[in-house]
Amino acid sequence: MQMFNGKVVCPRCDGNGLIYQAKIVDVKLTVYICDECEASWISADIRKDNFQDLTTFLESNNLIYSKAQILDLGYEWKK
Repeated sequence: MQMFNGKVVCPRCDGNGLIYQAKIVDVKLTVYICDECEASWISADIRKDNFQDLTTFLESNNLIYSKAQILDLGYEWKK
């Protein structure tokens, strides 16, 4: 996992984005999302071969992106 100033760098968009932790309130699930490409992970195992697009993830949980309640928990989740 590549780090930049204490934050996790997105492996999907080659360092253009940083990964923040978020809570999908509708399904009571904590996820990790790239602020640039919106790749998402359901665990802190952030790799290029195990992401899912946020929209696809939401749709698989019967949610619509524009109506989903996503609470930003910040970038400081990785110590």
